[in-house]
Amino acid sequence: MFCIVAFIILAIFGIFSAGSRELAREAWGCVFRRVTFRPCTTGFDEKIKSRILGSVINRSETAARLLNRNFELIAWAMFLIVTASSVYAVRGLYLFYVTGSCSGLNETSFCLLDPSGENSTVSAVDAGCREKPTTVEDLTLKEADLRSFPTIKGKGEGSIVVIGCYGCAYTRRVYHSLKELAERNGASFTFIDYPVKVKTNLMTRLGYCVYRQDPSRYWKLNETLFTAQLPTLDTLEGARATTAKLGLDWGEISRCLDAPATRDAVDSQAEEALKTNFFGTPTVFINGKAFVGPKPDRVYAIALKGLAYWLK
Repeated sequence: MFCIVAFIILAIFGIFSAGSRELAREAWGCVFRRVTFRPCTTGFDEKIKSRILGSVINRSETAARLLNRNFELIAWAMFLIVTASSVYAVRGLYLFYVTGSCSGLNETSFCLLDPSGENSTVSAVDAGCREKPTTVEDLTLKEADLRSFPTIKGKGEGSIVVIGCYGCAYTRRVYHSLKELAERNGASFTFIDYPVKVKTNLMTRLGYCVYRQDPSRYWKLNETLFTAQLPTLDTLEGARATTAKLGLDWGEISRCLDAPATRDAVDSQAEEALKTNFFGTPTVFINGKAFVGPKPDRVYAIALKGLAYWLK
């Protein structure tokens, strides 16, 4: 099995070295015979074995004798190690492609393809908002009533529910692509604003009032808020300027913002959002499955339509 291990290693080295490419070709001839249960006739295994033993014997005759005596056994061990490593590497690449993590959906262990771990990072919710800490396994839409949240009804199948906040960088990174994904595929799209990086729920109340008055303008409001300067998200001046851009009457909106009924409704929505057990933004539910953190666009598309659809 040594020629198989050597072929894999030399094939990689051959990318950079012409000499290694020649040895890789010899190794392949040996590999082809060994996998068909025939002895290697090219002498490749003996050639490489001699080189290795010659190098080892200069340092330790005892080690060289042990290596010579157990060369085939060591070759098998190396073959199993290389095979296992290759399987795990391929698995990691596949999982990263479909989930954004080398270890699987919402896993936060180190991933060479995402060394900073940003695909699973969230803007954390204040732990004081809930009785006990929650984990990924606790995430669910089953207990939450989503009927009061802004929703675009899709003409096709599938649903996307986004829990995010206007002032959160990670939500800003994925909001537009998620909304476009839903529109492109006829999926329903629900947005739940939960203030995390702002001091007040002013913009949440603004969104509630605008959605009640004109749902179509609410989505334009979101486009504006997700590109607005962060300091403006806590000010009446920012709310007034945003309302003006939408062509809405500030007087009517202002009265709605301060109405006790509005504050009660927004507080009730926050309670419903917490029933999902989310612990940071963005938390995205696609067809009921939770995605924590700003995943690459392909991950969301695969979750909504399947890998085969994405690869078309």
